[in-house]
Amino acid sequence: MSSSPFLILLNNVALLLAMGALYDAFSLSGSQHSLRNKIVTGICAGLIGIGLMSIPLASVTGVIIDARSILLSVTGLFFGIIPTVIAVVMTVAFRIIEGGQGTVAGITVILTSATAGLVYRGWTAEKYTSLPWVNIYLFGVVVHVLMLVGLLLVPSSVVWQVMRDIVLPVLLIFPFATVLLGILLSHQIQRIAAEKALRKSQNESELSRQSLEATLAAIPDPLFEMDIHGRYLDCHVSHSEELKLPIDHIIGKSVFEVLPYKAAQLVVEALSEANLKGISHGYVMKMPSDEGDRQFELSVARKDLKDEVLPHFVVVARDMTDRKKAEQELHIAATAFNSQEGMLITDKDYRILRVNSAFTRVTGYEPEEVLGKTPAVLRSGKHESDFYNRMKTALYEDKYWQGEIWNKRKNGELYPQFLTITAVQSDSGEITNFVGSFTDITQRKLDEEHIHKLAYYDPLTALPNRRSLQERLENALNSCKRTEQLGAVVFIDLDNFKNLNDTKGHNTGDQLLILVAGRLVQCVRNADMVARLGGDEFVVVLENLGAEEELAIDTVRRIVEKINMSLSFPFAIGKDNYLTSCSAGVTLFGRDELVDDVMKRSDMAMYQAKSSGKNTYQIFDPDSHMSLFSRAALEVELRKALPLNQFQLFYQVQYRGDQIIGAEVLLRWIHPERGVISPAEFIPLAEDTGLIIPIGEWVLNEACKQLKKWQASPETDQLTLAVNVSARQFAQEHFVGDVQDCIDRNGIKGGQLKIELTESMVLLDIEDTIAKMSQLKLKGVRFSLDDFGTGYSSLLHLKRLPLNQLKIDHSFIRDIMIDSDDAEIVQTIVSMGHTLRLNVIAEGVETKEQQQFLAHCGCDCYQGYLFGRPMPLDEFEQKFFPELVQSSEIA
Repeated sequence: MSSSPFLILLNNVALLLAMGALYDAFSLSGSQHSLRNKIVTGICAGLIGIGLMSIPLASVTGVIIDARSILLSVTGLFFGIIPTVIAVVMTVAFRIIEGGQGTVAGITVILTSATAGLVYRGWTAEKYTSLPWVNIYLFGVVVHVLMLVGLLLVPSSVVWQVMRDIVLPVLLIFPFATVLLGILLSHQIQRIAAEKALRKSQNESELSRQSLEATLAAIPDPLFEMDIHGRYLDCHVSHSEELKLPIDHIIGKSVFEVLPYKAAQLVVEALSEANLKGISHGYVMKMPSDEGDRQFELSVARKDLKDEVLPHFVVVARDMTDRKKAEQELHIAATAFNSQEGMLITDKDYRILRVNSAFTRVTGYEPEEVLGKTPAVLRSGKHESDFYNRMKTALYEDKYWQGEIWNKRKNGELYPQFLTITAVQSDSGEITNFVGSFTDITQRKLDEEHIHKLAYYDPLTALPNRRSLQERLENALNSCKRTEQLGAVVFIDLDNFKNLNDTKGHNTGDQLLILVAGRLVQCVRNADMVARLGGDEFVVVLENLGAEEELAIDTVRRIVEKINMSLSFPFAIGKDNYLTSCSAGVTLFGRDELVDDVMKRSDMAMYQAKSSGKNTYQIFDPDSHMSLFSRAALEVELRKALPLNQFQLFYQVQYRGDQIIGAEVLLRWIHPERGVISPAEFIPLAEDTGLIIPIGEWVLNEACKQLKKWQASPETDQLTLAVNVSARQFAQEHFVGDVQDCIDRNGIKGGQLKIELTESMVLLDIEDTIAKMSQLKLKGVRFSLDDFGTGYSSLLHLKRLPLNQLKIDHSFIRDIMIDSDDAEIVQTIVSMGHTLRLNVIAEGVETKEQQQFLAHCGCDCYQGYLFGRPMPLDEFEQKFFPELVQSSEIA
């Protein structure tokens, strides 16, 4: 071959496209559907095919390759059977005349290509002029694959040489050439069809046009005539300013050139539906404008044309923007009217014209029962006529009234409403209607009452609470200024209430408080007040006791004694009876006093009563104020003790037989001015103020630090340290985590730390106690039950607790040699502990005889003055581990 197959085939394609353009100029004028034009079209296609075969690619003698497959497949696709048959006959005849060993294969290619075009034309169903280029490309690929299959009919001696030379050029060039020719012819056919339609439209009679113009003039909406592809053929508008472009700039253009893409796409979809169904409607497109988007509803109808041309359509674009807005406003109004608020509309004479469903739900009246009547049917009778006269005056003067009102339901039930009435005025300012909206505020009133009770009353006993008491006392003190009458406050605290709560549970304690509140109310006068401050504390306010102090005190004494007598009788709770008593503090008040001062005096008097042995009352004594002042001063010093490092740990040794097993750490407060302050004095204060929590954390951390030091020496690496934990510290949610962090931070063995808990502490919340102890047991921490025998532990609770040790209280050890009851108790405790597989330690062992008796009972461990007093760390180590001290001095 002298030239590349690619260049030769490209020349074929170029010639084909050029011939296609000439074909457009000479053979497609007029109607493509006429027989004459079909014959001319077939002859032209045949001549082009012969021309292509005259300059083929001939890589093998007798086998010619050209672009006739493109020509014939496109002819079949775009021009139908008659032109295709003529072109096939002409090209087959020429191929036979040419002859050669590829004749059969060439004829096969001609027939296959033409048949493929006709089949695809039938499959596309009149849409062949608007096929996307991708579809035409795929069609070209199929045609030329079939062409290559047809070439297999070439004699076997040359078939593979032919295939080798042409497969790649054919598959790369011919499908794209098919696309180019197809698009060219598609555009030519569409243009010619549009031009013909336009010419035909322009040739309509003038009379018909005038009739149509008259009809169109009566249509307010823009009206267009379009073809199936969305090309504007004609246009009519009542007002030319409705269009963004002049009419002559629109005719002949596609909707995609005039409208936004989405709007144009909707128009084409509507045209397609109208083409299938004859008519389409319901398509709504949005068009931007200076006032915002406007909405147009499209109505499309297909025109029936006699000639076989592209179908035409009449398109009406109705501007529905204002209608949609009106519909939306009506919908909003209807939704508002049928809201959750009751609504009614009356005329100017108050006759009801309309009510909503919420009105029926709230009042119980159906619409037909109230229409034509006035709202007077709803009146409750709780308001005087002046109330309604003021309402009417406000409506006529202010055109508005709002407020709370009581009305009556159909069933006779009265209920509160929050009502709003608005007058509706005409353009002249005359009132034409009234619109009322209301809500049932029954629940709101109940909620307000509930909130008031929560704010001013105790939820358990229903007595006034601290806030209510504060207001009552302020009013009583103001009354004293006017009347000069004395009053009194009685501060009441139940005795031993905590024990009942701890042993019988909070539910039993709550029941007792309710019964106590009832008895207190019965003991005072109707004008007096009984309030609950919280817990087991109650306050009684007595007023109008006279101007004489002695007479006032006598009256108070009688009331307080009556209270004590009333509370001394048993309280029946469930199947059991419970006894209680109270301690009361009394103080008188007069004019020029403050509420806080009065409450403080009664509180101090109550503490005096507690100190006197409980079950009594005390009238405020100024001397007691000094005692409380000292307590407050001690609290101030206590708050500074920890930051100033005034606390020190003392150690008391613990023995098993003659072997030291560890010690108990005991807290001491070394005050720089007051010296050593007794734990009995500052520990209760720390408990009351909450300072025991940071103090307890400090003690625990210091103990762990010391254990870490002892672990470094073989003489002390097995020692344990017992640390007392307060109830408030143990109750903290983060207590377990704090202990675990302390162990990890100091790097000690958990088994060397022993936590001592009291019986009353573990019973506060037995389940929580067990959970916390169990978590710490996993860390190795041991537990000792301190002061055992003085509390109220049951065997049921005792066996559930994950204890390691019972600690016999020193009060049983002190008289063990002279009191048989104490001796039996100790023996029982030791036996019980061993039965529960617990270690038993006795504290307060001071004599050898006591130690021998305990050993005889089987007691495991000992602690007391017999073995060593509590002492500072350096003394403790010097006495019990002198070699440890010596080694540290040498180091």
